[in-house]
Amino acid sequence: MKILIFYSSIGNGHISAARSIEKEILKKDPFAVILQKDIREFMDPMTRILDEKLYWFVAKNLPFLFDNIFQSMHKQRKCIGSLNYLPSDYSEKRVCEYIIDEAPDAVFTTHYGAAQVLGNLREKALMPNIKIGWLHTDYFVGYFPRISKRIDRTFLAHPALETSWLESGVFSDLVETSGMPVNVQGTDSDVSKECLSKIGFQSSIKTIVLASGKEGVGNFPEIVINLANATEQPLQIIAVCGRNKKQHEALNQIRHQMPKQVKLEIMGFIPQIDLLSFINASDLFITKAGGLAPSEAFVLGKPTILLSVISGHEKENAKFFSKLGLAEINYSVEEIGRQAQLLLKDVAKQTSMLKAQQVFRENIEISKIADFLLSPKIVQRGLSPEFGLENGYSACNIQSALAQLENNVPADIEILLSYSSSKEDERIAMENPFGHIAIRIGDTVYSSNHHADPAKDSLLLQQINLSDYLFGVVNPTSSNQEHTSTYGIAYGRDTLGFRIKGIPPEAIQRMHAEAAKIEKEFSMGQCRYDVKKSNCADYAERILKASGYYKRQTHVLSSIYTMPLDVFEKAQKNFKAFPSFCTELVAYRRLSSSKSPYRFSRFPLSLGQPVRSFAHIINNSALDPLESKVDAQLTGYYGDDRILYEELNPYWRSAALNDFDSSQIQTMRLENTLILEVHRLFKQNKMKQGVEQKICRLIDNASNEMIVVINKISAFYENLEQDAADQDLKNLTPEMKTISTNLENRVERLFGFDSNNLLPKHANNKLKR
Repeated sequence: MKILIFYSSIGNGHISAARSIEKEILKKDPFAVILQKDIREFMDPMTRILDEKLYWFVAKNLPFLFDNIFQSMHKQRKCIGSLNYLPSDYSEKRVCEYIIDEAPDAVFTTHYGAAQVLGNLREKALMPNIKIGWLHTDYFVGYFPRISKRIDRTFLAHPALETSWLESGVFSDLVETSGMPVNVQGTDSDVSKECLSKIGFQSSIKTIVLASGKEGVGNFPEIVINLANATEQPLQIIAVCGRNKKQHEALNQIRHQMPKQVKLEIMGFIPQIDLLSFINASDLFITKAGGLAPSEAFVLGKPTILLSVISGHEKENAKFFSKLGLAEINYSVEEIGRQAQLLLKDVAKQTSMLKAQQVFRENIEISKIADFLLSPKIVQRGLSPEFGLENGYSACNIQSALAQLENNVPADIEILLSYSSSKEDERIAMENPFGHIAIRIGDTVYSSNHHADPAKDSLLLQQINLSDYLFGVVNPTSSNQEHTSTYGIAYGRDTLGFRIKGIPPEAIQRMHAEAAKIEKEFSMGQCRYDVKKSNCADYAERILKASGYYKRQTHVLSSIYTMPLDVFEKAQKNFKAFPSFCTELVAYRRLSSSKSPYRFSRFPLSLGQPVRSFAHIINNSALDPLESKVDAQLTGYYGDDRILYEELNPYWRSAALNDFDSSQIQTMRLENTLILEVHRLFKQNKMKQGVEQKICRLIDNASNEMIVVINKISAFYENLEQDAADQDLKNLTPEMKTISTNLENRVERLFGFDSNNLLPKHANNKLKR
């Protein structure tokens, strides 16, 4: 058995979890071959350097911006039609080639980015015979359930998360609670005493361990000083700075300030087993809210305070831990000393916290992950080679998904715009580049059949239900039909549905009557399907005009042919003009598991909109603005025959995707966020004068506060340039300098001054006790 485990080297949690999983696998199968691979190795070299430095720079220094980026990312990915549409930091081609070369029996990941790439490869049928698993190493939901729908199994750290995944529409067989894989041994009091005695500490004195990952995030000197000032009793503090040398140096500078009753031990990056021994020996653990460090403390059964130092995902983790009573959150470093002393003295609160941690420990069963990877009975999802073929196997869960859609997005009528499709990856789907349009009135879909022959067929407008129209595999009416063209559409192409609720009954009757009139004309030989004069769009227009709410406005260039896209958008405009109507745009996605030869679905072109059509021909993978307005969708995932209803996030859709110039929206949001950051820096002055004095002080110190921001940015780019030189990537330095210059210019324009003219008044700020 050969198993490939991807992790991310950002932080230490993903690596630690991967190692714990490997250990569990080898416990069950000592002969298993385990390969661990950093997913970041598949990034562009420059992107990798910039990404990691920028991540930590923003995370440590600009919490509002970090949180903004985090929230925006999740909103975007909740609303996008498919995660395949998103750009990837990792080369899918290189990841795929690596997996093919290694030929593992199973692939697992402890990082969501790798899980997303693996899901993309699965959806593109590039990983059909390898089972895929993922451990979510955080404690929030976000858009992550969408990843779980694309792979074979997702493992979660807590039952509450599993409940959220199920509520998000993930099928129960695709998700499981395993707890967080932490490599923590049972409590050993002798070992605890020994590790303390080695550094000159006594086990009888209250001990606090302070650690926040290998990056040593947080203001350690301020935390230590506040801890020391809050007690008159003997106290021992172990500060583990990780690889943060500046943190280590700053603590050394304040060591002499410690009161006589307080002992401080400063450490750098130490082995995990040593850190766990110190935590186990302590009375209180203070850390940041990553996924792994708090989990380790909970497994050890240790009162815990979480520092509010990283926004975004760690802020969400902290909320989760606090809600379950597993830990307390510290929102202000100035209060950390008082908060720590209150917790150390409050036996009832400690007992409650330790009881919640005991429940947390009972949910840990990482053997489930090993069983998933090792068991030959658990295989990757796969379908019959006849899935989606005419007279083959159809999708399931259809009626449930359609009922859910109708319940959330009810409609009296629905206009259905189907994309063009082709067997080859063509820029223009030559068989039918303009797509197809049909109308559903009540339970009946009226769709013109271009194969209909008056001598053989009784109907020109096939009259079938929506289920057969989208997902049928058996010819519902006439033998003179074409699968994926006149029925079973979702096995070969995407479809947009414009749903309208509130149509008066008399208007609906007129539309039915017009459809009946068309059928009578067809039976009498007075009309038939004709591409130029009587195509699907022409018949759709006749029915729509009968409602009394549709007025045709012909495009000059489409006067030869009536275009499905033009009719669809005219109908949108006309029906939206009536406030009494409720309208929604939905999508019915092509099922990626379909074995239909029509594998490529393209947004329909229009002769009436040449510029827009030409843009799609040039870049046929780009989303059309119309697609960005979709409110909900029915979709399926590779290897799974079940249809899913998904509601897409409307906030992000209206804020960003429904606009060609999305960069302007991002720019404004960034500027507003930077202003918040400056306000935060102002507040750190802790001014206590009157209102007038406060205002004057703010004005006087405005340049100083901006210097703090500019200096941090300058230090960041100097660090980048040094890294580039150290790694023999000198060719990247000019690009980094360009980015730096652009950002400095942005700051100057935003705040109206020349950063070069500002000189800091205090070069060396001293920590105050």
